[in-house]
Amino acid sequence: MGTIQRKSLLIILFLFVFEIIGCGNNILDGKEIVEVKLECAELCKTMKTPPFSTKIVAHEQADEIRAFERAIGKATKINGELDYGAMFFMYLTFEDDAQKKYVLNVADEEGTTALLVDTANSGQGYTIPKEQTNELRKIIYNN
Repeated sequence: MGTIQRKSLLIILFLFVFEIIGCGNNILDGKEIVEVKLECAELCKTMKTPPFSTKIVAHEQADEIRAFERAIGKATKINGELDYGAMFFMYLTFEDDAQKKYVLNVADEEGTTALLVDTANSGQGYTIPKEQTNELRKIIYNN
């Protein structure tokens, strides 16, 4: 095998590994969150005791903001179309004052994952891993 072929093979192999391992998703597109507003949606309103009607996590609560950033950054794309109800609407405000609206479904049940859906593309969802879901659960349900 020639040097050029080896280099090409190494580049292809690197790109393949990079794609598998990934460097997260591009949901936040490199933007920093400065505020998270959670609003109780239809599934939340059917709870015996909803955790809140609206909850704001402001930039002063840096640890909680980072928990949302970690959760979103580690979310993995779900293949196929979704059929779901909304537990919470999540409004993110970024450092450039841009805003995005999501559906965030986090149950008050240990060991489960969360669902994240950009309302601009409601057929595409993301699963938030258990560890990050547990962090969000503590913030949302004050556990």
